[in-house]
Amino acid sequence: MRLGIIGILLIAGSISQSVVAAESLKALVDSGRYQAAYELAMSQELEQAGEPQFDFLFGLSALEAGHPQLAVFALERVLVAVPQDHRARLELGRAYFVLGDYEKSRELFDKVLAAKPPQRVKDNVQLFMKELEQRSKLRDRQFSANAGLKFGHDSNINSATTLYSTTLPDSGLTLELPETSRELSDSFFEVDAAANYMQLLRKDMGYFLSASFNQHQNINHDGFDTSLLGLNGGYVYQAGGHSIRVPLQYQYLRVDSDFYRSSAGLGLEWGMSTQAGYQYMLFSQWAQQRHADAESLRDVDLGLFGLGVSRGLPATNLVFSLSAYSAREKPKQAAGEHFGRGYSGLRLGLGWSPRPEHQLQLSMTQQQVEHDAIHPLFAVIRDDDYAQVSLDWQWRYKPQWRFSFGASYSQNDSNIDIYTYKRSMQYLGCAYDF
Repeated sequence: MRLGIIGILLIAGSISQSVVAAESLKALVDSGRYQAAYELAMSQELEQAGEPQFDFLFGLSALEAGHPQLAVFALERVLVAVPQDHRARLELGRAYFVLGDYEKSRELFDKVLAAKPPQRVKDNVQLFMKELEQRSKLRDRQFSANAGLKFGHDSNINSATTLYSTTLPDSGLTLELPETSRELSDSFFEVDAAANYMQLLRKDMGYFLSASFNQHQNINHDGFDTSLLGLNGGYVYQAGGHSIRVPLQYQYLRVDSDFYRSSAGLGLEWGMSTQAGYQYMLFSQWAQQRHADAESLRDVDLGLFGLGVSRGLPATNLVFSLSAYSAREKPKQAAGEHFGRGYSGLRLGLGWSPRPEHQLQLSMTQQQVEHDAIHPLFAVIRDDDYAQVSLDWQWRYKPQWRFSFGASYSQNDSNIDIYTYKRSMQYLGCAYDF
């Protein structure tokens, strides 16, 4: 009997805490303190999720605080429990509207109107419906462009060794390395521009085109100046949390104003988003890399495959990402067999937005490379370990203006000493979005 009384008291205490929590949450929502309400709801989600009143208040506060995807999850739970709750259906329509899923948003608004709501609600829904029509037309055909400028310093513009000489193992001869084969530091500026176009053929399928250009100019060593043109276009499909992209890609690289390398290939990318906030992806690429005649021994066919996962934590404005990849570069000529290689690596990313206009991105890469054949001069198979860490900050000063700062450090350790190097880079930049 005593245990039964204790059980009843525990249940009653739990219900009392639940009621108090719901009342506190409702008070914050009613007073328009949506961010505070959202933070309180996040702290109670594990205990209260599935309770319609809590889920509605959680969804509404998440939507108003700028987290529409979480609002969708919460409000859909409300409609599963209470299908006739048209207020929740209205807010869910708003959440899909913010996410850009206009078809789903229109479907929900139509159901709200069919329920013959009060005139004030009806008028608000009609305003959303008009905006839906306008945004649907804009979404079906999208164009964006940007241009930017960067200034910075690079401690090793040619990714070269600090050695002045090296000894050949078979002959014992000592080779003096020319200046251009040793580490060179320099200041630089970059000009870049990009344009993107997408056309939807129907709500879940379309095609895209993009072009980009980058000019990297060193102040003192123009022999290592580069210009890179990129073209990209293909097919995109997105529905039910899944997406598929099939891009055709082309790059054309010039070094010191002369053609150095081109790359043409095909990609295949798949992604999936879950209600828990995870995003999964698989990606692959097949490409032909062709060099200028003097460097034609470097020609290879590339095959690459990778996978990744990312997770956003809205309560902290953090995004974690992790990806792994493996690639094979097969030489086109037997005499260039030592340029063939296989490599694999890991990338770790951490993004943080302390405020909507500020973004910080930390990324780390670790890569292992093993070449296919013995190096003709050094009589060993080249084996490299590469690592890079970078930190970038971006400030969106105005809707169309962005300022940025970045720093990176990379290191390559090789069993052939002339391929071992360290490199650091810092830059300041600004960009304009058209």
